[in-house]
Amino acid sequence: MKFWMAFAVILFAVKTTAQPKYNASLLDTLHQIAATNTPAKYFAQLYYNAILATNTFAASKPDSVRNFIFGFESLFAPTFFQSYQNYIQHGPQVFSWQQYYSDTTLNELQYQFIGMNAHINGDMWLALKDKYGYDTLQKYRKDLLHFQKTLNTFFDSIYVASGRFKKIKHLHLFTFGADKIMGRQMILHWRKRQLHMALLYYRNPKKCAIKLSHLEKRMAHYNSFALHWIK
Repeated sequence: MKFWMAFAVILFAVKTTAQPKYNASLLDTLHQIAATNTPAKYFAQLYYNAILATNTFAASKPDSVRNFIFGFESLFAPTFFQSYQNYIQHGPQVFSWQQYYSDTTLNELQYQFIGMNAHINGDMWLALKDKYGYDTLQKYRKDLLHFQKTLNTFFDSIYVASGRFKKIKHLHLFTFGADKIMGRQMILHWRKRQLHMALLYYRNPKKCAIKLSHLEKRMAHYNSFALHWIK
């Protein structure tokens, strides 16, 4: 009996050691930002958990898909890191992050929502088009969107935690919980639009610029919702 227990422990240790360490530098940076006393800490902690979910998703995919995901992430995460550096150094923020750092008195969920709006709904297309060309984006577009199933579980955990905020709790009750489905669809819509914009950048740059102007207005609308309702 002792032999089999020892064997099980050794086997577990081997498997644990063999687990690939994905995005280690990104996780370290997010951990460091999460430990600061700045507005960035709220989104950094959320993003840290999102990266862990990304790693789990990518681990189940073929090497080509995994390389695509991590290649994209290598440019995507630094857009948040740059916003943090701009805040620390009192530099100007790009439009997507202006609202996030404009007020240091928001609650945790407001920072998380506005951060997701800035990063997923504002930064994603830039990282996609800067990292990959049109053909590569077309090739892996389905894999990128399939990640939504993992994001749904991630979003659900935020949804449950949001119940402690009075107005959001009332919204949960008023919609009989349908706002959770709406939230999931909102994230999916953001991601689809960002992928579309990255592809449009290659097909029709002028039209992409027009879409970007419309997008910024929508982002401002979402931020306004966070400021007035997430309390």
